[in-house]
Amino acid sequence: MRILRGVASLIALVVTGGVGVTLILGGAGVISFASITPYLDRVPGTIFLILVGVVLILSAIRFLIASACERESTGVFSRESEGGEIALTSFAVREFIRGILRDELGLDQFRVGLERREDGVAITVKIALSHEQSVTEVGQRIQSVLAREVPGRTGVGVAGVSILVRGIRALGKSRPTGEV
Repeated sequence: MRILRGVASLIALVVTGGVGVTLILGGAGVISFASITPYLDRVPGTIFLILVGVVLILSAIRFLIASACERESTGVFSRESEGGEIALTSFAVREFIRGILRDELGLDQFRVGLERREDGVAITVKIALSHEQSVTEVGQRIQSVLAREVPGRTGVGVAGVSILVRGIRALGKSRPTGEV
């Protein structure tokens, strides 16, 4: 299946790229569409146009499916409850984590990354600490609090919490938080 996707992507690349280059050259006056018209009026030209059209439609479908797969893999964490489905986006889970890091752990410089796994979400926290803070203590506290609080507040299991200290900063210097 992977080989088929690779071949389909290559064909889509060549056809869409070829059409794009042709349109640019025609628009710039390098080639004349009038010189192509007699060829396109014949049966081989008509068949060529139909084939290019089919490949472009299949390319669009391929990109639509790829987009849907990407959205599904990064999208929603859901579970059933007595009243129906409860779903959270990755953005919402990330916001819960940011709130915990800010409000409960007092961190002001961090980035949060999520990776969806079968058993929940793997969390990566990139932080900058002051030289007074113990990397080990802060890291273990983040891991402990997130492993406990994220499932309790969101219902999303935590597959692991990784900490990456991006730098050591002077006290009083802060930058806005963000996402990975």
